[in-house]
Amino acid sequence: MHKTLVVLSGLLLAFGLSAVMPEAQAQTQVKLFLPENLDSKGNQIPPDNNLLEILAYFERKANVRFEKLILPWKRAQVEALQGNGIVFGLSPTPERLKLYQYSQAVTKQTVWGITYGKPKPSIKSLEDLRGKIVNIGRGYSYGSTFEEARNVVFKVQEDGLFNSTRLNKLISKSNDLILWPVRQFKEAREVEKYVNRLFNEHSGAQGVHFEVSDQPIFYDTEHFATKKGQYDDIIAKLDRALKEGNKNGTLAKLIKAYH
Repeated sequence: MHKTLVVLSGLLLAFGLSAVMPEAQAQTQVKLFLPENLDSKGNQIPPDNNLLEILAYFERKANVRFEKLILPWKRAQVEALQGNGIVFGLSPTPERLKLYQYSQAVTKQTVWGITYGKPKPSIKSLEDLRGKIVNIGRGYSYGSTFEEARNVVFKVQEDGLFNSTRLNKLISKSNDLILWPVRQFKEAREVEKYVNRLFNEHSGAQGVHFEVSDQPIFYDTEHFATKKGQYDDIIAKLDRALKEGNKNGTLAKLIKAYH
């Protein structure tokens, strides 16, 4: 009798686990909107592999599956604001904070000024941009300070073109300066080396050299974001995964490789 009860208890326990486990293991699927980048011919560039590794980390730790959709950046923001999914890479501004719910900051960026030609302009503060035409990616913003100065201190020229094409426009004097965000480089000389290497690799040009501001002009952060009141549970899971990954160094290692 005792042996029979033990067997029955084991069967009931196994049945109970089989009923609970599929639900516990089921991933939540959600659309994830990513910014579109185009090459010099207007063709869409696939997402950076290092970014995909970061997103895969969040999928594992938050038990979600992202349906990744690459869209023009402004449209990606609209899709999220309509409650159709989550957008990744959005920086907070006073206006956006009224509309979007943000995760904790996933990455931090320093935003530098890229110029071309001699003499190198002295850009040490926001005031040094007064009256200049500043080129940025279409739909992008670099935080509250940037928004306050936009079209007040400087004029903004938005551009959806590939970075090397934007640099060519700088050579042709279509603008005075490109704002260039980076996540890992801390020194101007590192940023300058990176920008010039990127341009030379994609354009094949020789003897062209771009200058970088002596220090960052803006500081910015990137987040997951969605319409307020939407996907609260997923944002909370992403925040927990972010906290864990920063604490044990796993996420920091992935972000280090993401320029």
